Formats: sequence, C-alpha cells, structure tokens
Amino acid sequence: MKIIKKDKEEIITNFEVLQLLKHKRRIDEQVLLNEFVNNVIRYLETTPASKQTIESVKECKKNVTRLANESGCKILKGEMLQLLNIAPSSEVEVHLVVEDCEDRIDAKEVLKEIKNSLGEEAVIRDEDTL
Repeated sequence: MKIIKKDKEEIITNFEVLQLLKHKRRIDEQVLLNEFVNNVIRYLETTPASKQTIESVKECKKNVTRLANESGCKILKGEMLQLLNIAPSSEVEVHLVVEDCEDRIDAKEVLKEIKNSLGEEAVIRDEDTL
C-alpha cells in the first residue's frame, strides 16, 4: 500500500480504518503496538463499520449528498463522517449528527437513504451492545 500526499486533508471512516488495520495487522517486534491494533480491530468489528462495504459507503455518501443538494443545503464532512460511522437507526440520531437538521434536511429521508445504502444489518443495533 502506498501513501499518496494530497494538497488537502481527507478524513476517513471507521470502515476505512478497519480495512487498513486488517491489511497491516502484524508489525514485527512491536508487541504493544500489535496488541493495540488488535484491540482497535476488535472494537471496530462491533460497530456498523464491520458490515459496510466500499460500495455501500460510496453509495451512501452519494445519496445523502444528493438528498442534501435537493434540499438546498450541504452536508459537512464531519456530519457525513458521523453518519457513516454511527449508521443512525432513528431520526433522533440523525438530528444529533446533523446540525439544525429540521431546517436543512428531512431526517426521515436521510435515515431511509442510509438504510438503503448501508443495509439494514449495518443500521440495526444489537440491544446487548447498547
């Protein structure tokens, strides 16, 4: 894997972090670092990131951005990141992520697009993990 320097900063989702860590899992002679990486992987596997695919993440970004544009607003990078990482399962969670949601975008539609893009299994919460 090669790191390419870009002119602007990019933020990455939990899905992308999980994929990166799984790809570069072992580091020779770095026991504590390996333990840390394994703990992060174990945690991320309990989040919606473990059920996402690169295609579903791209589709979700595209659909939510389109929905925002149709509403005459813009979804901020941080809001999009949180929507992908949390994969909200209720309108309340959408309102907590998107600032001034009621004035900017329809939370029901955002939730519908997230469920359609990421899939029900990525959105539904296991009651034991809450």
